[in-house]
Formats: sequence, C-alpha cells, structure tokens
Amino acid sequence: MQGLSEVWPRVIALVVQPGVEFNHDHVVDYDSEKTRSLRQLLTESRDLVFEAHSTDYQVPETYKALVRDGFAILKVGPALTFAMREALFSLVRIEEEIVSAEKRSCLPQILDEVMLARPKYWDTHYRGSAEEQRLFRSFSYSDRIRYYWPERKIQGAAEKLLQNLEEASIPETLLSGILPEQYRSIRSGHLHPSPYELVVDQIRQVLRPYAAACYGFSKD
Repeated sequence: MQGLSEVWPRVIALVVQPGVEFNHDHVVDYDSEKTRSLRQLLTESRDLVFEAHSTDYQVPETYKALVRDGFAILKVGPALTFAMREALFSLVRIEEEIVSAEKRSCLPQILDEVMLARPKYWDTHYRGSAEEQRLFRSFSYSDRIRYYWPERKIQGAAEKLLQNLEEASIPETLLSGILPEQYRSIRSGHLHPSPYELVVDQIRQVLRPYAAACYGFSKD
C-alpha cells in the first residue's frame, strides 16, 4: 500500500459482496457459512466492519444474521422503488374499482408506453420474448422502471392517481384485500388512510427489517 500507510488506520468499513444477490426474478439469500473466510479479516481488525452490497430483498432473519456476522452497514437500493411501484400499482387496482374509466390515471399503461418509447434504461438488461420483457419492465427485481419516475408524463399520471383516490375515499374493505398490511395499520390507528401515506408506508415496510437488524441486534 505505497503511500497509504497512514490512511489504513482511518478506514472503518470495507464494501464487500457477502454472497447475496438478485436478478430479474430470483434472490440469492445470505449463507453465513460461505462468508467464513471473508469474516476472518474482522477478527484481525477489531475496529473494522463490512458494508454489505446488494442486500435488497433478503428476509428479516437474513439481515439479523448479516449484522451478527459483522456486516454492520446494509445497502438498500432498488427494493425501495420496487415497493413504491407495488404500492402505486395496488392503488391502481383500487382506482379501477371506484373511479370511472374516463377519469382513471392509466398509470401502468403510461409507464410502459414511455419505457417502450425510451428503452435506453432497460433494453440491454431485459432479454427474452416480448411478453417476458413486458413483465420485467414492470415487475423485475432489478426495477429498471425506477429510472422513469421523473418523467413528466409519468409524474402526472401518478399525481392523478393519488388525487383520484383522495377525492373518492378508499373503502376499508378494498384496502383489506389489496393492501392488507396498511389496512391493519389503519385499523389500529397507526396509519392515516390517505393514498400518499399508503405508498410511504409500503416503502417503510422495506426499511423496517433493516432497522430491526441494525438497531435491535444484541450479541447477548
């Protein structure tokens, strides 16, 4: 480490790949045994921790295992926008039940139209038949759709969706079947039943296992 001898003692974390990964429709879960040799470095450097790359879509128990094994910094990326898309598409299903056809946002259709017209963010990632590509554009773990949300036409459709449901008022019975986690939070008084808050809570659901693992883990 020529010229860096003074820098190394100041390093507090290393970004590593602990064997977790995801592709368009599959998640590779963490296996503690497979990181044994990598974790040996932590026993040699007591003040060092790892930042785990690509930890999206792991199960709650996995995040606890990662923190236990020294991966104290957990990266979250497309899982957040994936959750946002899930929530918005769930609201579209509600919109189809309670808003007349001529007033609907048509958000999924507009999203796909824009992605087809401007394919640069997905066409080199999604292979397969036209039908497989169509599914990946909306439902892939890779979530290439996230690059399109800033588009003005898409933002307008999303805003129209939220406004439609704000004006229509979502029945609890629809929430129960389409967004059951949020329904339970509303019934228990922990969540305000506005369309915007429903989307935010879906995103927070992704973050809660991270927080539980990082702040709730104890070695005792």
